[in-house]
Amino acid sequence: MSSSLAILDALPSPADFYAHYWNKRPFLVRGAIDQTVMNGLITPDELAGLSMEETARARMVALKDWTCRFGPFSDEDFNTTGKSPWSLLVQNVEQFHPDTATLLSVFNFAPRWMMDDIMVSFSTKGGTIGGHIDSYHVFLVQGQGTRRWTIGHEPIIDEVYIDGLDLKILKDPIDGNTVEVTSGDILYIPPNFAHEGTTIDDALTFSVGFLGPKLSELYSAFGQHLADHDELDHRYAGEELSVDSSGFILSIDAVEALRDHLGHSLTTPAFSEWLAAFFTGSTSEDFAQYSEREDTLSLVAFTEALQAGASLIKPAYVKFALTPSPKGAYSLGFDRETFDINDAALAVVLILMNEAAVVINDTPALLDHLDLLCTLYNHQALEFIDREKAPP
Repeated sequence: MSSSLAILDALPSPADFYAHYWNKRPFLVRGAIDQTVMNGLITPDELAGLSMEETARARMVALKDWTCRFGPFSDEDFNTTGKSPWSLLVQNVEQFHPDTATLLSVFNFAPRWMMDDIMVSFSTKGGTIGGHIDSYHVFLVQGQGTRRWTIGHEPIIDEVYIDGLDLKILKDPIDGNTVEVTSGDILYIPPNFAHEGTTIDDALTFSVGFLGPKLSELYSAFGQHLADHDELDHRYAGEELSVDSSGFILSIDAVEALRDHLGHSLTTPAFSEWLAAFFTGSTSEDFAQYSEREDTLSLVAFTEALQAGASLIKPAYVKFALTPSPKGAYSLGFDRETFDINDAALAVVLILMNEAAVVINDTPALLDHLDLLCTLYNHQALEFIDREKAPP
């Protein structure tokens, strides 16, 4: 099947997405996102303000000399950008601007548990960061303005970059399809497909990235998990060694025994439960774990708020991960922690994962899982949105 850009009438169904596009082929859908949603996203002025914050990861790229400066920025930085085209890029915008996080619900057909962040870029006419490849999946949602994108026909295996630059810009022009995108259009680009965007008039682009971990990251993080739980951190005792492993020799049998010892830990229930926690941690070192909220609620107060008609919601920026448990239940991951849930609780969690407000009149099953819901609320995984009926 050709991997060149597909032009679709609508976002693909989950079955079509994984069968034909995920890791295989880029696509474009025009007008995929309703303008009422687009109108609520972060504005250029708000993005500039965010780039001045210490907690935001921001960079500014100038086309004139391909220099890349890192924030936080000041008013003076924007006043001295000059007439040369430039681009401002800010990471993790979904953490700072909840209305922008609502974009994530559009991509429920993709693996939300792999979602990395929403990076937002503003660029002036002619602005670009050059031809490049990413190691992650990205959905490029065009905000205001118009951009021209060139997307390679095939993934690049051995990329060659221009020497001496701050940025990794491909040395050779991209052989691919060229399209122009406007507000509400979505481009999907799989990993390692070269792409370059050039701004036709001042534009905002929302890059929704899905990033998988490196093998070293999985081993390191799971190893730390084992180290934190003595009952899981079994020591190799050389039970099956023979005379072939005398002295300084590791026999073939010894190597296989060690491989089996290492692999056994991956077959335990602890591994699948850990995965649910692992994929809900932030990929940015700048974001600590969600702390317990200052105004925690007692179970009684939480229950009273629901009974008074307050609406409960899982914000779109909150990442959950759900794995079946070998013990016959499920593990719900949030913020690198796991919660054991049964089939009845699963039904409620799935409703909350739709990221629409729920009330007990419509979902009376909420009252059957108050301990779990209150715990999630107190750890900022859930929020009340009916302020008049929610507790102070």
